[in-house]
Amino acid sequence: MRARWVSRNPRPELPVVGQALVASFCPWRFYLVSTIRLDPSDPLAKLSRSLELGINYNKVPAGPDEYVTQIFRCNKHMITKSFDDPLFERHYSTLSQAFIGHNEAVDLLSKGILKLSHIRRN
Repeated sequence: MRARWVSRNPRPELPVVGQALVASFCPWRFYLVSTIRLDPSDPLAKLSRSLELGINYNKVPAGPDEYVTQIFRCNKHMITKSFDDPLFERHYSTLSQAFIGHNEAVDLLSKGILKLSHIRRN
């Protein structure tokens, strides 16, 4: 899929690292490329870390920052039906990696090089 046009959010604010709307040549087919910082103090993240480490929830130390780039089908207003079924997902450990990864994902998608498929979650 080559892009007809790409619209990038010029000034994203954390937790958003980058956002772009990519329009395909097929009418009414748009993709949202979103890179965000995951909150390590989020209760669900803390619970997951508790299970991973095998320690009490209240004793879980703050986790490291983590960033994720995901691609979803959306409409021309960047509204998706669900964020539960990304077509692409990549994780990063630093903000600079997230910036680079976001721009790379947008560029590869717009050139038709990035292959998209639904990510299976267990």
